[in-house]
Amino acid sequence: MAENKEDDIGIIEKLAMISDAMEDLFPDGKIIGVFELGKEDYKKVQKHFRDVDRLHKKFKIDISGVEFVFTLDE
Repeated sequence: MAENKEDDIGIIEKLAMISDAMEDLFPDGKIIGVFELGKEDYKKVQKHFRDVDRLHKKFKIDISGVEFVFTLDE
């Protein structure tokens, strides 16, 4: 029987929660989160976004006014 994963939320949902928390902390600031990831984690995040050029080692997204930058640690 498969494990119950009802409480396992996805990457996008977790980033949205982080975005909301950072906006609560600094409502008047410009907020940028930077993630330097290994290849496996970088590809895992990258596959959730269609418009990302798969050949680049860096991309950024905006979630609710918070910019997230992802870089490949290579």
